[in-house]
Amino acid sequence: MWFVLVTGFGMLWSALALFAHLRRVKRRPNDPALPAKRSLLGAAVLATVSYALALPPFTTLLHIDGMWLNWPLIMVLGNCTVICVHMFYLFSVEERATAVRIARRGWLIYAVLTAVVIILFAMNPTASDYDITSAGRYQAGGPGNPFASVAYILSMGFSGAMNLVVCRLGWRWVEKSKGTRWLAMGLNTNALGQIGGFLMVLHSVSYNIALLFSAVPSWTQNSVETPVKGIAGLLTMLGLSATALSLWIKNSRLVVWAHANQARRRLYPLHRQMYDVFPVIAVEPPPNTALKDFLRMRRAKRQVLDRIVELWEGRQRLRVPRGTRALARELGSAEGLTGPALDAVVERACLEVGFEVARSGTTVRVEVATADEASRLVRDKGIAAELRWWEEVHHARNSPIVAQVRARTPELIRASTTSGSVTS
Repeated sequence: MWFVLVTGFGMLWSALALFAHLRRVKRRPNDPALPAKRSLLGAAVLATVSYALALPPFTTLLHIDGMWLNWPLIMVLGNCTVICVHMFYLFSVEERATAVRIARRGWLIYAVLTAVVIILFAMNPTASDYDITSAGRYQAGGPGNPFASVAYILSMGFSGAMNLVVCRLGWRWVEKSKGTRWLAMGLNTNALGQIGGFLMVLHSVSYNIALLFSAVPSWTQNSVETPVKGIAGLLTMLGLSATALSLWIKNSRLVVWAHANQARRRLYPLHRQMYDVFPVIAVEPPPNTALKDFLRMRRAKRQVLDRIVELWEGRQRLRVPRGTRALARELGSAEGLTGPALDAVVERACLEVGFEVARSGTTVRVEVATADEASRLVRDKGIAAELRWWEEVHHARNSPIVAQVRARTPELIRASTTSGSVTS
C-alpha cells in the first residue's frame, strides 16, 4: 500500500515538476535557478521510478534467469534521488561554483561505491536477500548471504549519510529564509522525511551487520522498514513539493504585488504624519484617509519605495531637541526593553518630539546626527530591512515610553532652546 501511494504521488509530482520546468525554460532560458530546478525534477522522476520498481509487475519482469535485477536498480535510483535532492539544496543555498564542486565530489564518491555494490551483487545475484517479494529474505526473514549483507550496508550507509547532509543544508536554508513561512514549512517537512529515511538506514545497516555475523533477528527487515520508508517518502515528496511551490509563490507577480501593497498600507499612517509636517518631501501627496489609500492599488511596489525614501528625507529634516534620545533610551531600558524593540521605541519617541518642534516652529539645539543614528541600523541591509525598520517604528507609536517622552516635549524644548540657528 505504501509503495502504491508514494508511487502515485510521485507520478503527479513528476508531471507537475516537468510541466513547470519546461514552462520556465521556454520563458526564461537563462534563469540562474535552472540547475536547482533540474535537480528537483531529476529527484522527482528517480524517486517515482525507484518506488515503482518495488511493485509486483516490475519485481516479476526484472527477475531474469534467477537474478533479482530490480534490487540494484532500486538501490542505485534511490541513492541518485538523494543526490539530486542534495544538488537542489546546494544550488539553492551555495554559490554556483561551490555547488558544482561539491556535487561532482558526491557523484564521484557514489560512482565508486556503486561499482563496489554491483560487484558484490554479481557475486551471487540469485541470493534470496535481493528478492523483495514475500518469498525473499527481506520479507520472510532467515539467514543472509554475506556479500549481500555488505552490499546492503554500503548502499544504505551512503543513503543515510546523504540524509544527514540534506537535513543540514535544509536547516541552513531555513535560517537564511527567516520570515518566509511557507518555505520553512516545506524545508522542515522534507527534513522530517530525511530523518525518517535515516532511521530506516540505521535499522537496515544494523540488521545486515547482525546477519553478517550469523545472528538472525527474530523479526523481518521488511516489517520495520517498509512503513518507515513509505512515510519518509511521502514526507520527502510533500516537503520538496511545498518548497518548490513556495519559491514559485514567492516570486509570482500577484504575491509580489500583494506584499508591496500591504507594506505600502502599513507605512501610510507614519508617512501621512511626516507629510503633514513636511509636504515638500512627497513626489505625490498621499490620500487624505486610510480608506482612500487602501483603494489606491496601482504601482504598489513603486509607492512603497517612494514612501521609504520620503520617510528618510523627512527624518533628516526633523529637529529633535538634545537629550530626547537619551531620555527615551533611559525610560525604555528601565522598562526592560532591549535590542531592536528598544531602538524602535527610541526612534518613535524622537519622531514624536520632532513633529511637535516642527509644528511649533521653535528653534532648538538638536541631537547630533540624529538621522544618521537611525540609518546605521539598516545601512547596507537593503530595502527589506529598511521597510521592517519603519514598520517597527510605526508599531511603537502606542508604547507608554513614547507617550511619556511626548508629554515631556515642552520640557525638552525649553532645555534645548537657543537664540542661534542650529542644524543637525
